[in-house]
Amino acid sequence: MRLLADSAVAGLRPVSSRSGARLLVLEGGAPGAVLRCGPSPCGLLKQPLDMSEVFAFHLDRILGLNRTLPSVSRKAEFIQDGRPCPIILWDASLSSASNDTHSSVKLTWGTYQQLLKQKCWQNGRVPKPESGCTEIHHHEWSKMALFDFLLQIYNRLDTNCCGFRPRKEDACVQNGLRPKCDDQGSAALAHIIQRKHDPRHLVFIDNKGFFDRSEDNLNFKLLEGIKEFPASAVSVLKSQHLRQKLLQSLFLDKVYWESQGGRQGIEKLIDVIEHRAKILITYINAHGVKVLPMNE
Repeated sequence: MRLLADSAVAGLRPVSSRSGARLLVLEGGAPGAVLRCGPSPCGLLKQPLDMSEVFAFHLDRILGLNRTLPSVSRKAEFIQDGRPCPIILWDASLSSASNDTHSSVKLTWGTYQQLLKQKCWQNGRVPKPESGCTEIHHHEWSKMALFDFLLQIYNRLDTNCCGFRPRKEDACVQNGLRPKCDDQGSAALAHIIQRKHDPRHLVFIDNKGFFDRSEDNLNFKLLEGIKEFPASAVSVLKSQHLRQKLLQSLFLDKVYWESQGGRQGIEKLIDVIEHRAKILITYINAHGVKVLPMNE
């Protein structure tokens, strides 16, 4: 975290991505190391509008999911006119991703729903060849769905925005994808990423959340097909300590804290998450969703 927040910037490199993100090459590698990612530590510099990725990182850690990459806020005169931006740790161990869906595994909504029924790799069971299972463990989808619902992230499981009423500035509207909701089964999932050495587990990338979505417009499609949720995360959501833990964690990122208006602004963001947590707990109870240990 300190490395991302405080290290001197040794260079800036463009990234081949539509988001306009750039790589910051940071000082901190071995003496004499080549100034490129690998020998030198790097951070992915994103836009000021993506600042919710920092909140997402802290929420992920508080819930015990540990699926996001470390993210901090940073200001510099040569970056966005000194406005705070999120910087995400660049991780060379991530599997190669396709250009169209930015995923290491190609899945459609229809095949994803079939995978959920197969419960791939659960309880150590090796899937049958005809099951259509990927290398991803069944519980990973439960963790992703819970995380994405709390933050209302739609760019993984609902890229066409079929489960809510999008705004005109949402990517699905900008890219003319909403009409494709007539054929949801063939909609591609996006940003589904694993590590090369650990294909059983997902890494949550591009975690831009939305705090301004009203209660009557929450995207419950993100929870479709999910029959279990992780016990450790649900226990945090049910406890009286979620707010305090988030406050303590977010306070460590001074730039983010100040960019959101200090404690008052941070409390408003936590209000939203707490309210969605209550809605999720109600959903779990109403639909008989199981709450299981998911520590594999």
